[in-house]
Amino acid sequence: MRQAIGGREAFGVVKADAYGHGAVSVGLELERLGIDGLAVARSGEVEELRNAGVRGALLLLGGPASTEELERAVRWRATPVLTRREQVADWSAWRRREAAGGNALGVVVEVDTGMSRHGVPLDDWRSVLDQLRATRELEVVGLMSHFAESELPESCFSGLQERRFAGAVAAFDAGERRSVGLHLANSSAALRRPRARWSAVRVGGALYGLDLAALADPGTATGLRPVMSVKAPVLDLRKVAAGAGVGYRRTWRAPREAVIALVPVGYGDGFSSGFGPGDVLVRGARCPIAGQISMDSLAVDVTAVPDVAVGDECVLLGEQEGERIGVADLAARAGVAAYEVWCGFRRRLPRLPVGGVGPAEPDRCR
Repeated sequence: MRQAIGGREAFGVVKADAYGHGAVSVGLELERLGIDGLAVARSGEVEELRNAGVRGALLLLGGPASTEELERAVRWRATPVLTRREQVADWSAWRRREAAGGNALGVVVEVDTGMSRHGVPLDDWRSVLDQLRATRELEVVGLMSHFAESELPESCFSGLQERRFAGAVAAFDAGERRSVGLHLANSSAALRRPRARWSAVRVGGALYGLDLAALADPGTATGLRPVMSVKAPVLDLRKVAAGAGVGYRRTWRAPREAVIALVPVGYGDGFSSGFGPGDVLVRGARCPIAGQISMDSLAVDVTAVPDVAVGDECVLLGEQEGERIGVADLAARAGVAAYEVWCGFRRRLPRLPVGGVGPAEPDRCR
């Protein structure tokens, strides 16, 4: 990513437990690798990272929902994102009460360039900026927006958002332009849209090896490698007769005498019931999930795997002996976004960092 963004600052997005990868371990590793800052979506996430030893810049995306949440974010040294006009007055009043005579609170302002989700409407931006200039309690330290469809290589709307953001930047005077951090690009834009990089980029999915634009157009692949794999041992093996049903409601019937492996991962761990029917990998072979995925386990038809044994590694997500099940494969089975697959893996499923990689790339997480 450093090579791709050409010297701009990079904020690593570690919200939602680092997209399911483990925010603490990922955040600390990114700091070790020299990330310029981290971004989260909840004040509780700020607190968790600070308690774990994260010391660098933290950006609270989405905007605190209340002055109580703002107070919590500021206490844990996070920069809040201002997304609504009324927050200017509310936050200024809070700062006057809490830090009378103290330094102004640095805030990043999000403008809505077309996502229609968070952000100050563009029509209101110049008047909001004037309000911010008039208050001594708040200081604009950043301006941001978010692409709606940057993963679509042919999107003309992304170009429109770039122009709208440039128009918002034009509202700053020369001094503000030199001091305010500017970030529009998410992962896909950071990789492919040089005009969107400005002074910083926010990198989420690409940090974990997911290139959404390459999913839409495989010819544009950037060579990113997935960080996460999900693996579990075969816990038990049993033979079932032809026609025997397996699992709840016996929705899967053995087409012949079969060997069924029990794997101790289920929807209670985030391996969704929507991921079946489908395959897992055992000894490099694709083996069908047999029946419904349970809360704590799933059954796998391993009849075709020679010498299968208790303790063999079963790969639910990742690579094994040249075969691969990717996050996009699981997403397609369940009809959800790839990010939802990652975020769905619950903390009951242990995150085990795997070392041995060079200092220029983050540890793989299994």
